[in-house]
Amino acid sequence: MLIMAVFFVAFGMAYELACSLTAVILHECAHARVAKKLGYALGEIRLMPYGAALCGITDMRPAHEIIIAVAGPLFNLLLGLVFAATWWLVPASYAFTSTFCMCNLYIGFFNLIPVYPLDGGRIAFALLSVRLRRAKAFKVMRVLSAVFGAAFLALFVLSAIYSPNVCFLSVGLFMLLSAFIPDRRAQYYALFATGERDKRLKKPLETRTFAVSRDAPLIELCRTLDPDRYTVFVLCDGNAAPNRSVSETELLDAVKSRGYAISAAAAFGLTEIDENT
Repeated sequence: MLIMAVFFVAFGMAYELACSLTAVILHECAHARVAKKLGYALGEIRLMPYGAALCGITDMRPAHEIIIAVAGPLFNLLLGLVFAATWWLVPASYAFTSTFCMCNLYIGFFNLIPVYPLDGGRIAFALLSVRLRRAKAFKVMRVLSAVFGAAFLALFVLSAIYSPNVCFLSVGLFMLLSAFIPDRRAQYYALFATGERDKRLKKPLETRTFAVSRDAPLIELCRTLDPDRYTVFVLCDGNAAPNRSVSETELLDAVKSRGYAISAAAAFGLTEIDENT
C-alpha cells in the first residue's frame, strides 16, 4: 500500500490516490456497519489501493458472510451511480467528481471478482462452504487466488512490452501473497455482544443453557451464540459433572483477551485441583 501511495504521488496522481483511499474506506465502513448489525466484529483492516484484505478462515454463517461481502461493493456502485446522476443535474460537478466516481465503480466491480480474499471470493467461499468443510473450501479458494494472481502477473509482463501496468503487478502479488501467506488478523469474529450489550438487554432476551466439555475450545462455544438470545454454558469434566457456569459475557471477554483457540478450562482457570475439589 505504501509503495503504491509513493508511486501515485511521484507521478502526480495524489488526487487519484485520495479518491481511491476515500472510496476504499467507505467500502470498508459499509462492510463494518452491516457486520455490526449481524453481530460480528472486524479484527483488523489491511488497506490496499482497491480494498481491504480480509484473509483467513472466519467463524461466520455463510448467509451472513455473503451479506457482509456484498455490502462493500454495493455501496461503492451506489455511490458511483449517485455521482454520475449529479452530472445530469449539475454538469459542472463532473470536473471534480469524475475521478471519485470512477474509483468507486472500479473498486466495486473489481471486488466482485471471485478470488479470495476479494469480496467476490468471500461470496464464492461462503457458497462452497455450504457443501464442503470450510477448511477444504478455503483450500479451493487459495488455489483459485493463485491462478488469478499468476494471470495478473502474466498481464503485467505483457504490458511491459508497451507500457508497464503497475496495477497488474500489485494485484497479482497481492493475490499470490493472500493465497500462500494469509493474514489471519484481518477477519471477522462472531462477537454478538461487542458494543451492543446494553442495547440487547433493553428488551427481555430468552436465556439458553448448554452443557459443554471444559476441554472444548472457545470457538466451539461461540458457534452457539445467537444475537436474539442470551447464552449460559455449564462446563463439565470427563464424568459429565459440572465444574462451573460461564455466561455469554464472560465468554466474549475471554475471547477478546485470550483468543478463540484456547480451551474453556484454560480460559477460566479450571485446573485439576479445581476438578478434584
